[in-house]
Amino acid sequence: MRRWFIVFLGVIFSISMLVMPAAADARIGIVDFEVLQERSAEFQKVREQLQKRADELKSKLAKENTELGKLEDEYQKQSMMLSLDAQETKRKELERKRRHYNYLFEEYNRELREAELEATRTMSRRVRSVLSDIGAAGGYTVILDKASPGLLYDQGAVDITAEVVKAMDQQR
Repeated sequence: MRRWFIVFLGVIFSISMLVMPAAADARIGIVDFEVLQERSAEFQKVREQLQKRADELKSKLAKENTELGKLEDEYQKQSMMLSLDAQETKRKELERKRRHYNYLFEEYNRELREAELEATRTMSRRVRSVLSDIGAAGGYTVILDKASPGLLYDQGAVDITAEVVKAMDQQR
């Protein structure tokens, strides 16, 4: 057992000696994705489009909610004066309107989630493409996210966020 451990350590040491010269020549880039999202015109455009769509859907939902509120008020005011059949008809109409409102609420939320997911996919592809181009042109071995849990320290000299923002905005 002890001999196996010594052989194992020897193999690890040999591998590390082979990797060390390559690691010394490695060029590592860091990208701060929060800054990228704040400064990139493309990210801002996507954010504005999503916000515009959310505002449109919110407006439609508010209109439906107003109509539902009017119908509820009308039902409350008239319920004592209406016959049982008329009350039942109004109550069914009110329930139908509530179901429709709930359906629209869920549908609009689903639509927004899908739009956000698609925007995330599209921007992710764009960022990967830009990072690939910058990585190849700049001779980077690795480009990491500054917020990545694996990144414990950086000197700041390898931060290429500004270069990525510039490249993304130029390729639009």
